[in-house]
Amino acid sequence: MYFLWSLGQPWVLQFVQVLFILFILFPLFRHHKYLSHVSYHSMGILSFFFIFILMKDFLKIFSLIVEDQWVLASSLIMSLSATRNALKEPHIKKINLQIDDLPNELNGLRIVQLSDLHVGPTIGKKYIDNIVNIVNQLDADLVALTGDIGDGPVEKHRTSIESFKNLKSKLGVFFVPGNHEYYWNANEWMNAVNNLKVIVLLNRGKVLNLNNKKILIAGVSDPAGGITPDPAISLELDHHSDVKILLSHRPGLADEASKMGYHLQLSGHTHAGQFFPWTIIVRFFHKHFKGAYKINDMWLYVNQGTGSWGPMMRLGSQTEITLLEINSTKDIEK
Repeated sequence: MYFLWSLGQPWVLQFVQVLFILFILFPLFRHHKYLSHVSYHSMGILSFFFIFILMKDFLKIFSLIVEDQWVLASSLIMSLSATRNALKEPHIKKINLQIDDLPNELNGLRIVQLSDLHVGPTIGKKYIDNIVNIVNQLDADLVALTGDIGDGPVEKHRTSIESFKNLKSKLGVFFVPGNHEYYWNANEWMNAVNNLKVIVLLNRGKVLNLNNKKILIAGVSDPAGGITPDPAISLELDHHSDVKILLSHRPGLADEASKMGYHLQLSGHTHAGQFFPWTIIVRFFHKHFKGAYKINDMWLYVNQGTGSWGPMMRLGSQTEITLLEINSTKDIEK
């Protein structure tokens, strides 16, 4: 109704109505290779259009008139720019974190994190093959997949994730499901990645040995699975590990996990808002929405998403492959 009130040019209103129809038809189009792109992008264009039309009406207060066609043109230009950013190769985000009393044998521990790939109609085999090639050049001690890897029925996208079996790391590749795996049968997605030599951590942990030192890597379920994620379950496995790492798709567990002795929590889920104006709105829903945070004695890192959900658009955020290097604070003090 707001658009009907605000728009004066009939052809602009008709174009916006078409976008709305494509948006509403998203449930029918979301598994189609090409129509899904059209429907998803209608969402993105409408998001930009809504912001620009608000700006247009605000400027009227100061007797500044902006024509409807310029609002539409600006929305399309922003959409094209955001699409161009999303189609770029994911940025390798290098993060150095210091942990108190880290044994010398674990100094320089390298963790590669992938999150929110959303393998589906818009992200397929070519994209994933490229991600795997990039990761394999990073000399990781371990690789963590922190949920929302899949976004659709497993059978439709099984071939797209086949190259996960080629991921290289010294200690293994580990996965926790996100909310989107639960939307599309999490058991099937977990079985699919498990068959690719990826270790699934669902409310459990695994003790790894590196240079005769112990690393506990644990994972919790996503609330979308109907099971309350409990970081304490994994800690029951071992209380004497030199480093304790928690994989949780959602960052909201960080305060609780920090009180349990974890040194590092890796999360995703937020996409850092993905594109404007959601990059602003996300801050009101997630206290920790991107990057590194120190919570008590624990580090939390929130990956912005190695892929994108919905519109292949990024504006104000970027797709990322995170390379975390863990060092001791003793080295900083020297």
